[in-house]
Amino acid sequence: MEKLYFETQVKASLEEVKQGFNLELFQALKPPIINLQVERFDGCNKGDEVHLKVGLGVMLPWISHITDQQENQQEWFFVDEGHVMPPPLKEWKHLHKVVKNDQGCLIIDDISFSCGPRILDKIMRPIMYLQFVTRASVYQRIFGRA
Repeated sequence: MEKLYFETQVKASLEEVKQGFNLELFQALKPPIINLQVERFDGCNKGDEVHLKVGLGVMLPWISHITDQQENQQEWFFVDEGHVMPPPLKEWKHLHKVVKNDQGCLIIDDISFSCGPRILDKIMRPIMYLQFVTRASVYQRIFGRA
């Protein structure tokens, strides 16, 4: 499994960020070069599902299940795991975590993925990195720069 990890500091409160994790944010986080059609977006609670079509030309299905969600006064998180993914992906787990701090909140994207062969994972890593590194500016635009 390859791992990607991103942290973004925002000004908003934990509750504001939690409420802001909705379909609008999901669509705003779309990587610039990927086409995305949302077919179903239940939300971020355990048992919810997200059904997408993604691609650069040919649109392929991606279905994620929200497999865990927890919160307390200091943090909120949910986990989406790939159920149906476009090739070459074979495994996908994305922990979305929001942690309260003195400046607002820290939004964490902790991603694990695999395409099967380790060499293919290594080839895909920079491609996946470029798709997620742009999230920081979107988070800060929506939730405020701390």
